[in-house]
Parts: sequence; structure tokens; C-alpha cells
Amino acid sequence: MRHQEELELARLQGIGTALPPHVLSAEETKVVLSPLAPARERWRQLVDASRIRRRHLVAPVGELLRRHTLGERAQDYARQAVVLGEAAARDALAAAGVDPRSVRTIVSVSCTGYMLPSLDAYLVSRLGLDATVRRIPITELGCSGGVAALGFATALHGPQADGYALVVSVEPCSLCLQTANPTSGDVMGSILFGDAAAAAVLTGTAGASGPAIISSGSMLWPDSLDQLGMQLTGAGFRFVLSPALPELVHARLRQTVVGFLERNGLGLSDVGFWIVHPGGPKILDAAADALGLSDEALRPTWDVWEQCGNLSSAFILRELQRSAPPREGTLGVMMAFGPGVTCEMMLLRSGGWLANGGHS
Repeated sequence: MRHQEELELARLQGIGTALPPHVLSAEETKVVLSPLAPARERWRQLVDASRIRRRHLVAPVGELLRRHTLGERAQDYARQAVVLGEAAARDALAAAGVDPRSVRTIVSVSCTGYMLPSLDAYLVSRLGLDATVRRIPITELGCSGGVAALGFATALHGPQADGYALVVSVEPCSLCLQTANPTSGDVMGSILFGDAAAAAVLTGTAGASGPAIISSGSMLWPDSLDQLGMQLTGAGFRFVLSPALPELVHARLRQTVVGFLERNGLGLSDVGFWIVHPGGPKILDAAADALGLSDEALRPTWDVWEQCGNLSSAFILRELQRSAPPREGTLGVMMAFGPGVTCEMMLLRSGGWLANGGHS
């Protein structure tokens, strides 16, 4: 069913990641949650069931517990987002071997805080980008923001475009920690989400290396607006995580992905690797069952999940390259679920650093 030749929109020339220095283990998570939430034993069991062994935080947990007002959290967010975003962006630019002055578009992605000027504005001078660079901040796509941003950047910076596009995703989720009357969604967020940043450099220039972006797509599942998201309150952001979300993924995902592939003249059997954003164990299990994916197909996702929690898909792409690089020309699908509920998808063809394991 596979096309003999897929249209190539752009190339992912390099990716970068950054983790903050403070680490919280699963056992330490249980200690932190004990005084915050009722039904302590239930939450302790959920920490174990999550399979997350540790997560990275932008500050020691004691400091996070002392941040109560929205203003305090906003100040921390602005400072930490810039530091993490710059680190990931520098990593991606170095991996791509790209002069920062050749970046024509920068897309910043974040939903766990608010800045005006936006994150990308701060990164322009810190990274040495040209002042004429086009800046596009994306703030409300949640976990699907990274994959969606790559699609946007590809559309804006497609075949034969001059220079490069830089996508930077930053989520210091721990700054959303709620200490006053946390909801079940707040507690689950405190168990599942890690702090991190990721970045990617893409180009439509002929002869570029790296995996090719063939197509991107988005599907907003109807009647799901209350399943996943965040609410802004006087105490900061509060997570909305419906227990029905795995069931929704199981019911809707196969038709969504099959439709996306069919629009590209492909079927599920043509896909040789999968990069699934790790929304949680039940969501990953639902996705695997809906698409008929083996444990091995999702191994890079599970490895990142267990080591760092819920992070950007770029970490999974890097883990795939490190542990099981798909051979040149193999087709793969990157996907993530975000508020709406939205399923963002991208069709890739392995090549360059992803295929040969040369990207570190």
C-alpha cells in the first residue's frame, strides 16, 4: 500500500533536550503528597502504578511547596523557562551544525506559565538569532504542542525555504504544584509530569540531512473538551485529567491514525517505528491496544516515561535513535494527545542521524 515516493516537506536536522538539575524519586513523591492530599494510601499506590522511577524539577521540592501565589509562580516560570529553553535550543543548534543567524523562524511552545514578551523574544538575543527572525509563541496546546509546533513550522518553512526553523518547547510543570486543597487532577499531575525542555531544528533546504517530515495532521475528537486541560485560578494552574481519557483514546485513535495514513497512501503495516507522547500508563496501553503495537514498538516511550515522567516527544525520538535506530527509509509516526482532546500526528522517514545513530 506504500507510496513509492513520499513528498518531503522538510528535514529534522537536529534535536536538543534539557533537564533541570533537581531530581525527585518515586519514594520522595509519596512523602511530598502525604500531607497535601486525603486518601494518602490510594495516591501512594498510584505512584507505584505510574512506573515512574524519578522526575526532574526546576527547584528543590521544599522551595516549590513554599510558592503559593500566582505572582510567585509566574516569576519562577519566567526565569526557569528561559534557562531551560536556551539550553535545549543550543543543544539542537549544535547537533544540527547550524549558525543561529541562519534561523528564520522560531516557534516557542509552553502551557504551564505566562510571559509577555513571550519566551521566544528572550531567546533571540541569548541565542544570537537575527533580530528579523519571525517569532511564533504557542501557549494552549498542552502535551500536543510539540508535535503541532513541528507541523506549523514545516508549513511556514517548507520545501526550498531559505534558512532554518527552530522549535523550542518548555514545560516546568512542577511550578503548577498545588498545596491548598489539591484536586485529584492536581495530584495526578504532581505524580506524572516532569520538568524539561526540548528543541528541534528543521529546514526545507535541498540536501539537508536528518529524518524527513512527510506529512502532519490534527484531529479534534468531538465531545471531549472536558477530558483534558488546565484551569487558571488565583492559586495558579490546575490540571484537568479525566479518568475516562484512556477509554477515549482507545475508542478514537485507530480510526484517526488509519485515516491520516490513508491520506498519505499508507496503512498501519507501512509504519516501522512509533513515537507516542507518554500521557500515562493507561493511555499508552490504550494506544498500544488500539493500534496493535508491541511492547518493543513502545519501548523508547516507556524508557523515557520511567526515567523522567511525562515529557516532550523529542526525548523519545532521541531514545529511539540511541537504542534502536530505524534503518534509512523506514517510515514512522510521531503523535501526541492534547487538550480538546486533540491528536497531533506527524509522518517521518528515517534518515541521517536518526538512522545511523550519529546524533548524540
